[in-house]
Amino acid sequence: MPGSPAEEYLVNERKLTDIEEFHLGYVAEPLRGHEMYRGMLAIPYLRFTDDKNGLVVSMRLRCLDKHEHQGHGKYNTEPGDRPRMFNTVALTQPVDIVAVTEGEIDAITASVCGIDAVGIPGATQWQPHFTEPFLGYDTVLILADGDDAGMRFARIVAEALPNSRIIPMPEGHDVNSVYVEHGADALRGRIGIE
Repeated sequence: MPGSPAEEYLVNERKLTDIEEFHLGYVAEPLRGHEMYRGMLAIPYLRFTDDKNGLVVSMRLRCLDKHEHQGHGKYNTEPGDRPRMFNTVALTQPVDIVAVTEGEIDAITASVCGIDAVGIPGATQWQPHFTEPFLGYDTVLILADGDDAGMRFARIVAEALPNSRIIPMPEGHDVNSVYVEHGADALRGRIGIE
């Protein structure tokens, strides 16, 4: 990925550096039959084995082009792939508070800012079986995008998690845009973590 449009996007637009643990990639030469993913950011969903090796169990791809995404969405998965939680390694950390975000980039951003976070791949993708891994935490912070869809997502997750608290981002913002515009300290302050 070094030197690719994906790195340029992550560093210049999203202000994300030192994120190697997420194993993000760039689709320069797609496998046959996957040509539609050429030029996209590859976001692997990893499960870690006992020897700490990551096993890719799913892949989401983000279009980096600035167009209407005709013929594909901004985010794409293989047909038939079911919704999963991104960055589940955050659920293995010995902490009292964990966060849930709408999307992978927001989960990465929160993690970069020192907040253990899991991403859900879209505002409508929360699944009932996602509830159980969060029940042992003192508090689950739902970092809600500052729009109607973000608040609907937050309410759905809050209904499933009795130990949750909704933290809305400012109107028109998400976790990453707050970080890009105001920095990590401002994001932590908004969330209430110093």
